Amino acid sequence: MRFFFSLALAFSMMATAEAGGCFGKKTSRCCSAPCDSGCGVAANHACGSGCEANGTWETVQKTVLVPEMVTEKRVVNVCVPVVEEKTGTRTVHKCVTEEVEKTYTVMVPVTEEREGKKTVCKAVTSEKEETYTVMVPVTEEREGKKTVCKVVTSEKEETYTVMVPVTEEREGKKMVCKAVTEEKEETYTVMVPVKEERMATRKVHTSVPVKKTRTVCQDQGHWEEKAVETPCNACASHSDCGHCGKKKKACGGCNSCGNCGGCGEAKTARTCRVWVPNMVETQVEYTAYECQTKEEQYTYHVTVCKPESRTRKVQVVRHVQEEVPYKYNVTVCKPETRTRKVQVVSHVNEEVAYKYNVTVCKPETRTRKVQVVSHVNEEVAYKYNVTVCKPEQKTAKVMVSKMVPVEETYTYKVCTHKTEQKEVEVQVCKMVEKVVEHKVWHAAAPACNSCAKVKACGRCAKTKAACSSCN
Repeated sequence: MRFFFSLALAFSMMATAEAGGCFGKKTSRCCSAPCDSGCGVAANHACGSGCEANGTWETVQKTVLVPEMVTEKRVVNVCVPVVEEKTGTRTVHKCVTEEVEKTYTVMVPVTEEREGKKTVCKAVTSEKEETYTVMVPVTEEREGKKTVCKVVTSEKEETYTVMVPVTEEREGKKMVCKAVTEEKEETYTVMVPVKEERMATRKVHTSVPVKKTRTVCQDQGHWEEKAVETPCNACASHSDCGHCGKKKKACGGCNSCGNCGGCGEAKTARTCRVWVPNMVETQVEYTAYECQTKEEQYTYHVTVCKPESRTRKVQVVRHVQEEVPYKYNVTVCKPETRTRKVQVVSHVNEEVAYKYNVTVCKPETRTRKVQVVSHVNEEVAYKYNVTVCKPEQKTAKVMVSKMVPVEETYTYKVCTHKTEQKEVEVQVCKMVEKVVEHKVWHAAAPACNSCAKVKACGRCAKTKAACSSCN
């Protein structure tokens, strides 16, 4: 395949050479094809011989637009916050105190005497004879038999073996550990305390007095003296007889109906102090303490332990093992036969008669007189006092507070935005004109030969018909 491609390329180059073509795009000189010899003219006719220049290079200046960053000042609309003060109206409820007459019902306690019947349980004592049985202890003597174990002792000779200890001396070897002391230098670290001064910030709270006002509802009433008529009460709880102005002895005492005996008066008048309320709303100034936080710097000392290396000489004990011969005594037990006399104890059972006392309880019937209490129910009439509350209507003047809506004006601040023009520096990319030099290729104008007999010029780019000088 490569061979065929190389052949095709060679043939195409030959064809272009014959046609007066140029090899390459940047070729400035071309070899002209030989002129056609149809006119019968020799090869060195006016078509020219050899290679000629087909064009020239020319340096040309050209204006090009190049991008360049330029800082410009522009006017921009900016939103600026503006605080405006406005006024408005709002409804505030204020406390208004009014005096209102109010009717209320009071339950007045009244003591009433009533009669009733109750059942009383009475104890009646009577004497009664009863029979009872008593267990009387009686001692009796009885006979019995018991088995008694008697001890009989006899002597007997016995043979026994005794292990007699005998001390023997023996030799042996033992490993003894001896301590050898050596002096060695070692490095150790000690933490040495060092004081450092440091700075820190702390918050200090202080109470600052602030004067404020508050609304207080005060009762600025007064006392008034009023005459009140009261009935003559029972004189059991008073030193005077029913407030009649006379002493108990001079009055003659109080009777059961509650009127003063000998006083001659059923009712008496007395002066009472009555409080008349007057609710007034006042503004009171008071001092309140507000807590304020303040930061302050202070210096404090800190003890920091820093490591410090030191050296010391230490006694190091090293143990060395050594074999040492030694003598030791061994106690060996050897058996030895001996005889001895032993007391042998034997037990013999024997039956023996004996007497013993037994306490036996025997029943005995006896009589006694007993006081018997019997309970009898009996109905008894009795009187008792009952306190009954009876309703009584009274009137009183009461201060009533009402919340009345009142419109008041107040000022408040509103944050609005206002548009302002501001000059700002902006980086802008602009196309700037710039003169650039570059080379331009100018091809040479084709010249047709003046030979009348030449059909076509080898270097002419035009055809034979287009060439005016060629026939």
